[in-house]
Amino acid sequence: MKELQEKVMRFIRTNTLLNDGARVVVGLSGGPDSVCLARMLDSIGYQVVAVHCNFHLRGEESLRDEQFVAALCQRMGWKLHKTDFNTEEYAQTQKMSIEMAARELRYEHFRQLMKETQAEAIAVGHHQDDNVETLLLNAVRGTGIKGLCGMQPKNGEVVRPLLCLTRQDILTYLQSIGQDYVTDHTNQEDAYARNKVRLDVLPLLERINPGAMKNITSTQENLTEVQKVYQQAMQQALAECVENKTNGETLIHIPQLQSQSSPISVLHEVLSPIGFNKAQLKDILTALHQSGKIFAAENRRLLIDRQHLIIEAAHYPMPTIHQKAASVQDLRIEKDPRHAYLDADKLHGELTLRTPRTGDTFAPFGMGGKRKLLSDFLTDQKLTLFEKEHQPLLMDGDEIAWVVGRRCSDLYRVDGHTKRVLQLFSE
Repeated sequence: MKELQEKVMRFIRTNTLLNDGARVVVGLSGGPDSVCLARMLDSIGYQVVAVHCNFHLRGEESLRDEQFVAALCQRMGWKLHKTDFNTEEYAQTQKMSIEMAARELRYEHFRQLMKETQAEAIAVGHHQDDNVETLLLNAVRGTGIKGLCGMQPKNGEVVRPLLCLTRQDILTYLQSIGQDYVTDHTNQEDAYARNKVRLDVLPLLERINPGAMKNITSTQENLTEVQKVYQQAMQQALAECVENKTNGETLIHIPQLQSQSSPISVLHEVLSPIGFNKAQLKDILTALHQSGKIFAAENRRLLIDRQHLIIEAAHYPMPTIHQKAASVQDLRIEKDPRHAYLDADKLHGELTLRTPRTGDTFAPFGMGGKRKLLSDFLTDQKLTLFEKEHQPLLMDGDEIAWVVGRRCSDLYRVDGHTKRVLQLFSE
C-alpha cells in the first residue's frame, strides 16, 4: 500500500536513518518482517544487499527458508549473500544461550558484509509490536528509562525503518503487493519469554483495553523524549561529580554527588556498567560517611575515601624500566620522578619488579638510612588504597631499591665514594 510506503519514507527521513539511494545490508530470513523490509526499501529506491544466515536449528525448515530467500532474490534481482553457522557449537563454546549465540553470529556477519560491500547501514525488520514486547519484557525484568524506551530507530550502524509499522501493517503491505513469505513454527510456541508476551500477554491486554498496543507505543515515544532530557541532565551531573585519573582510577566527589537531585541515578550511570547492582548502589549511598569501606563487583572495587568514592582501575600496568650505566663524571641528573640513580656497586644482583607486600620496609632517600614501613611512606605520599596495592617496586633481591616514580632507597645513594652509577628510567 502506498500510504504505508510513504509512512516508512517519512520515518527514515525524520530519524535520518539512511541517505537517499543508499546501499543497505538487509537481513533476510524469509519471514514477513524481513521480506517486507527488503521489498519496501527496494521500492523506495535503496540498493538492497540481501544476506541470509542459516543457523541450522530447525532442520528441513531452515533449508526451506534458504531456498525461499534464494528464489526471492533471484526474482527481484538482488545479489544474495548466504552463510551457514554451527550455532549450537558456538553457544557451547562461548557459554551462552542459543538465542544469544545466533544474535551475536548474525550481527558480526552483517558488520563484516557491510564493510565488504561498502554499505551505509544494516537494516533489520523490527516493528512496533516487537518494541511493545521489548518494553514489557524489560519492565518485568526490572529496568530504567532506557529499557522502557525499547529499541531505537538507529543504534550505531543498525537501522530499523519499520518501527513505525505494526505487525498487521506489514501483513497488509505484503498482501497488497502479492508477496508471500515463510513462517517460523517456533514463533507459535510459548517456550520463549518473548513468544509468551506476544501470544498470551498482548492479546489479554487488548481485551482489557482495545487500544493497549497503541497506548504503549505512545508511552514509549514519550519516554524516549524524557530519556533525552535525562541524558542531558546526567551529562552535566557526571561532569560535576566524576573525575578520571591518569592511572585509570575514577573519582566520584561525594559532596557534589550528594548535591545532585538523584545521587543513585548518577551512581547507576557510573557503576552499573562495571557490574555493581542496585542493592550495592543503595548500600554505598548509606555508607558514604564510612571512610575505608570497600564494595566489590565481579571485577572491580570501590573505596570510600573521605570526600571521594574511588573506583579501582581496570588494569594497573607494570612500568618498563630502562637501565644505563654511567660514570660519575658523565652523570647528568634529571629532576623527573621517572628517573632514578643508584650506586651500581651497592647492588647485589638482578633487579626485579613487584608490588608491595605486608610488612615491607625500606630506607627512604634523605633519612640517613633509617628504615620505614613502606605502607606508612605511601600513606605520606597521599596514595589511594588501590594505588598503594599496585605501586611498582624495583627490588634488589629482598631489598627495595626504588619505589618507582617516588623515592630511591638511601642504601643505594650516589655519594663521594661512588664510581659507577646505574641510571634508571621508567615508562
